[in-house]
Amino acid sequence: MGVRKPGTVAVVLLACWLLLSRSLQIGARPQRPSRSGIVSAGPNDGTFLVLADIHFDPFTGTDPRGVEALASNPVEKWRTILQASAGHEVSRDGADSNYALLVSAIDAARNSGVPYDYILVTGDYLGHHFRKKYREFRPDGQGYQAFVIKTMIFVNRLLQQSFPRIPIFGALGNNDSTDGDYAAPGKPLLVALSKEWRTVAEKSDATRDFTSGGYYAARHPTVPSQELIVLNTSFWSRHYTDDASSGDADGGPAEMSWLASKLEEVRAQGRTAALIMHIPPGVDAYASSKEGACRTPTLFWNRIYLDSFLAIIGSHKQSLRDSYAGHTHINDFRVLTDAGGLHYFQTNIAPSVSPDHHNPEFEIGVYDKQNGAFVDYAVLYLKSSPETDSSAKPDWEPAYDFRQASSLPSYSPASLQTISVLIRSNDAIRSKLLDLFATHMSPVFSVSARDWLPYSCAQTEITPSAFTACSCPAGFAGH
Repeated sequence: MGVRKPGTVAVVLLACWLLLSRSLQIGARPQRPSRSGIVSAGPNDGTFLVLADIHFDPFTGTDPRGVEALASNPVEKWRTILQASAGHEVSRDGADSNYALLVSAIDAARNSGVPYDYILVTGDYLGHHFRKKYREFRPDGQGYQAFVIKTMIFVNRLLQQSFPRIPIFGALGNNDSTDGDYAAPGKPLLVALSKEWRTVAEKSDATRDFTSGGYYAARHPTVPSQELIVLNTSFWSRHYTDDASSGDADGGPAEMSWLASKLEEVRAQGRTAALIMHIPPGVDAYASSKEGACRTPTLFWNRIYLDSFLAIIGSHKQSLRDSYAGHTHINDFRVLTDAGGLHYFQTNIAPSVSPDHHNPEFEIGVYDKQNGAFVDYAVLYLKSSPETDSSAKPDWEPAYDFRQASSLPSYSPASLQTISVLIRSNDAIRSKLLDLFATHMSPVFSVSARDWLPYSCAQTEITPSAFTACSCPAGFAGH
């Protein structure tokens, strides 16, 4: 990213050390917020719910006759079928979300005591290997497309019925397709969801855009001056599979042009915008933390799309507030910095509801009601699971609140840059912050002493060259 002025890092580091070495109480576990005060929202703040990577798996743990019943019946009957034929234990570590876990997470969010103004779902409604699991029940694959569409509708309706008066803004993930992982979502799915997703169906422009490629824009439900721009970043993924026969081969460039035009509209109207997506921009830290990979980092998106995105975002920095993503399954962030050293744009990456690579979690966000800016969040995680007590009812507990844990004034690009400086400069604070911001990882996956630096560098160094300069210091144990 941009080159900082000489001495800037040293000054920031000194200020950060004085602030956070006191507030984080190095050596002691952070005090968690109570259930009655999960987030520290002020009088001018609103709250919202963020669900990422639900990865609903209706197959595992469900009686085979129940799966056949799901395939043979309309979605209106699915809840009754699942209640009768699905297992009652929540998904085990490393799996996708079964029906019991999905219901448990929604109940925990609904019973948090926090009033939500809106809900963000940052993609991957469907479980992994969806087609393979379907073929275990129907080897010929007959009815697969209809089953995918019904599953997507079922998850959305379950959320909408649980939060009947709250607008839900959903983004499509790389698994959310009738044609497979990292494929175009498919026209039948887009048409069906354009009628089911209320925030799309209520606006003709949103319906038109969504049915063309799975992206759309809608007004913020409580901040009239802000636009929520929902992207389909699967088109930009390095894994995306072009299918000229489906008419989606040009989906990536078309969406990038659409984003640029939407941001031009926002600027011309003197308004602001926030972006909602599934796959975040920048470096894939998981792939780039492998032995010797720091000099050849792996991007989440194709480079042409990353460069175009950074140019568009950089030219609209005055209009943009925040962005929200998922995909990595861990609580993380990305920060953009301009050539003058200004940290101007952030992406909050929410942890997964699915226990694949991470204990089930979700976020409760806090925003400024005057300008829509994201200012704080809390994480709730599934404390008990069948691994520890097979008879226990799923117990969701507050993990931490950002402002309470850090004593930083707000969740902002500057605060996140502060955290990144601390992670890379002090062993004790690094240990504390890694515990806070990559909380409750499963035994299947963890950020270790060997690979913490690539994860930290990916948070602030968005391009390959910047990441390499940060992640490949001489003598680093991981490389």
